[in-house]
Amino acid sequence: MLNFGDFSRYCKSYCSVKRGNFWGLLVNFLAFSLVTVITTAATLPVFGQLITDPVETVGRIDHPTAVILGALTFTIATIGINIVANFVSPAFDFSNVAPKLISWRARGMVAGTASIFITPWNLFNNPAVIHYTLDILGSFIGPLYGVLIADFYLVKRGKLVVEDLYTTSETGKYWYTKGVNRRAVMALVPAAIIVPLCVMLSSLEKCANFSWFIGAGLAAVFSSTGSWRTASVPFETNKSRT
Repeated sequence: MLNFGDFSRYCKSYCSVKRGNFWGLLVNFLAFSLVTVITTAATLPVFGQLITDPVETVGRIDHPTAVILGALTFTIATIGINIVANFVSPAFDFSNVAPKLISWRARGMVAGTASIFITPWNLFNNPAVIHYTLDILGSFIGPLYGVLIADFYLVKRGKLVVEDLYTTSETGKYWYTKGVNRRAVMALVPAAIIVPLCVMLSSLEKCANFSWFIGAGLAAVFSSTGSWRTASVPFETNKSRT
């Protein structure tokens, strides 16, 4: 779901998008959720205690074949998830910086190399650190999502001029001063400042788990209330409005 746009862009028709969503999201999600619930529930009568960690569950099975299959499953799943969720998206991000200069292979190498320097193994050594890291990331990503959703549904009322998405002309509906939507930034910045405080301040520790939702909500409110007068037109559509 997080990387929907990275793959749906290659669909040749809307029917392909719907078919991919049905089998890839709905059916796949429900099937794996069902297997997870059944497996977890079965650990209670089999091992005498409820085990929620799949690695520990496989480790409890006293059979070499089951252990090998379990190890292969975890390895393939880890590689697959990281390629889909943690490789493709940042690779596109690096490419979008300079599409004419950075090829697909180059952007993949940059993303892969950067992931090593982050040293994720150090994060996973401490559950508190990885939890804190995800909360901080959510406090910045949530506001961005809120601005995008509010701008499209509340400000532009769900109307999209596809042709103008691919033009750099100043007469296009989505032209902004020096390429920056200033009103969107004005809505983004305060939300991106307020929400990290919920994570860093001990008095607001309980709010940290909801940093993404709080950030998205605040940014959506700031974006929609700050631009309600121009709800029928995009932000800064031409020089006269800037």
